Amino acid sequence: MPGLLRTVNGTTTLFATASIKSKQEGILSANIELVVNASRGVSDIFLNITQNAGNLVTFKIQSLNRTSSRLTASFGKQVSGVSSANIILQDKNNKITARGFINKKAIVPVKLESGCQCGCSCTRTQKIRFKDGTTLKISIDKSLQFALKRLFTKLERVIKKLTPRRGKSATADPECNARCYRIGNACRSACGIFAVLCTPICLSAQAVCLISCLPT
Repeated sequence: MPGLLRTVNGTTTLFATASIKSKQEGILSANIELVVNASRGVSDIFLNITQNAGNLVTFKIQSLNRTSSRLTASFGKQVSGVSSANIILQDKNNKITARGFINKKAIVPVKLESGCQCGCSCTRTQKIRFKDGTTLKISIDKSLQFALKRLFTKLERVIKKLTPRRGKSATADPECNARCYRIGNACRSACGIFAVLCTPICLSAQAVCLISCLPT
């Protein structure tokens, strides 16, 4: 089953999966799971990407309360420069600050933009400095980047088919919608740290969240 989307008592759950076969990189697969209830401030985002059945990257962004969330991540050897992350994202006046650990080293707290200007598939990263004076540098083989782009494109198509269009007559609570946009911004800000490893997951989380705001 490529995907599932359902809403129960204001909580919307999305599951989607996609796979491709690359001559150079083998079989790449991605799984996304989202659980969102904007009215309650709940937003759990999970992404796992595998390459030939081995872990390439696992992201989890979990809401702690209405203004903060925790990003945890693990990376395979294919991703040079980063192996793990544990970061708190704090939203204050629509500006997001990140603090925590990458590669088990403390980072200097940094204010994040809402991800990459050119979208989550761009190669630019948000500059992250460690408290020991070094700077985070991430790199991925060009061939793998191209394969990931193909995988994300396929995953986008799966998610688009699952997500219903919002009818013109459907109206949602503006405050609920505003919380959804904050959820999307927090996700894109986190993605700005890891650049090419980001996926359609942020826009998907925002779209699913907006669905949960609609009256039943």
